[in-house]
Amino acid sequence: MKKHFLFLHFSLLILQSTSFSQNARIDSLLAVLKTSNEDSTKVKILNNLFLEFEFADDKKAKEYLNNAFALAQKIDYKKGLAITFIDLGFFAEDKGNYPDALKNYLAALKIFKSIRQPNGIIGDKDGIASAHNNIGNIYRFQGNFQDALKNYLACMQMYKALGNKDGIACSYNNIGIIFKERGNFVEALKNYFASLKMRDAMGDQYGMAASYNNIGNIYTNQGNYHDALNNYLEALKIREAIGDKKGIATSYTCIGNINYAQGNFTDALKTHLAALKIYDAIGDKSGIAFSYNEIGMVYDAKGNATEALKNYFISLKIREAIGDKSGIAISYFNIGDEFRKQKKYKESKGYLIKAKALSEEISNKVYLKIISLSLTKMDSAQGNFKGAYENHKKYIQYRDSIDNEETRKKTIQTQMTYDFEKKEAVTHAENKKELEKQQAIAGEKSRKQRIIILFVVCGLLLVLVFAGLIFRSLRITKKQKEVIEIQKKKVEVQNEEITKQKLLVEEKNHEISSSISYAKRI
Repeated sequence: MKKHFLFLHFSLLILQSTSFSQNARIDSLLAVLKTSNEDSTKVKILNNLFLEFEFADDKKAKEYLNNAFALAQKIDYKKGLAITFIDLGFFAEDKGNYPDALKNYLAALKIFKSIRQPNGIIGDKDGIASAHNNIGNIYRFQGNFQDALKNYLACMQMYKALGNKDGIACSYNNIGIIFKERGNFVEALKNYFASLKMRDAMGDQYGMAASYNNIGNIYTNQGNYHDALNNYLEALKIREAIGDKKGIATSYTCIGNINYAQGNFTDALKTHLAALKIYDAIGDKSGIAFSYNEIGMVYDAKGNATEALKNYFISLKIREAIGDKSGIAISYFNIGDEFRKQKKYKESKGYLIKAKALSEEISNKVYLKIISLSLTKMDSAQGNFKGAYENHKKYIQYRDSIDNEETRKKTIQTQMTYDFEKKEAVTHAENKKELEKQQAIAGEKSRKQRIIILFVVCGLLLVLVFAGLIFRSLRITKKQKEVIEIQKKKVEVQNEEITKQKLLVEEKNHEISSSISYAKRI
């Protein structure tokens, strides 16, 4: 019990800290707004205040946007007006009002294209890229994939001109989504991996998670649940680490779909309900609709047709309110297919035909494949074998164009190419590190060798110096010895001479003595 209390207390502290931080930002912005003399600065502050209240207080958010719009128009501040149109688009998009969002984004794009830069060039490239991206998002939500792709490509072109890596990675991801929706999984995967590679290099955690999730979606559509789950879990791991609530809900939804595909309906329902709870808490209508749809599918698999239809209709209602054509098409299909299983063929056909028409409008081959299969089963059950044959042919046609052996090979090749490049990059980094290590060791060894050589040379010099001193000392000693020998010889000669003289004197003395003695005898 105490643990639960501590957790609740800690959660409240986080909420209070977040609230305090937001209040501090709002107070700071209001203070600058009050003291600023520059009207253009006020426009920027009013737009920032909108962002602070965007998901907290609709009334204040709208008020700040209206004030920013009026002031930007009054002072003819084009960039400020364009940014305000972008924010008005955000506000409409948050409410699921895609027509108004599109109208505001298009207005922003027109202004960004007309802005004269300080260097004289016409057009604000950053603004143009941002507007194209937002316009592409709305077209995608509406199922208009052709115009969505055009805007994403225009956005990427602008970001490449700017050298904006984050923008380029985002564009790759969005383009991949369009190819995926159109059933071109090979091109979708190429773009997803291109986005992942850039995001990994930049350390963009949010972007990496989105890429992993999208790659998982491709594998799910191909029935490769093992690789799909690995990518979903990788995305979830990152999202939990960075506290991305919407991302966590998306990961739960995708993992729930894997559980569903593998027949684990109990876990599938748990994860979809967990996702729905998060989507509901953050007010994500698209996510809420998606969760209701997936929950309906789980109930359908469990044989509970009543609960399945109930959730399908809730999802459809939300999707119709926000104008999500792609979502509406799949809701039509699920409702029609459920009625088919109940042998309510009239109701079934009505929804399936609407699903088919909308899927053809948005060029979604994946949807058209499953709709054709459902129509085949319905015609067959009613004895309409000609209609069943025609629909089955369409099913085969869509199936083969989406999921043939060549497509699978290319998909695997794309994965292997990415894995190889990633491993090669790691190996290159490791080799570079090892080379630097070896160079450092070699450098240290060379330094030690130089020190040893220096010591040896110094030792040799000292030996030579000592040898020179000894040699000099020996020469001096030798000369001194030679002098001594000469002196000694001189002394010996002198002694010999003295001895000779002495002997001569003695001899003379002897002769004299002898003479005297002789004389005495005479």
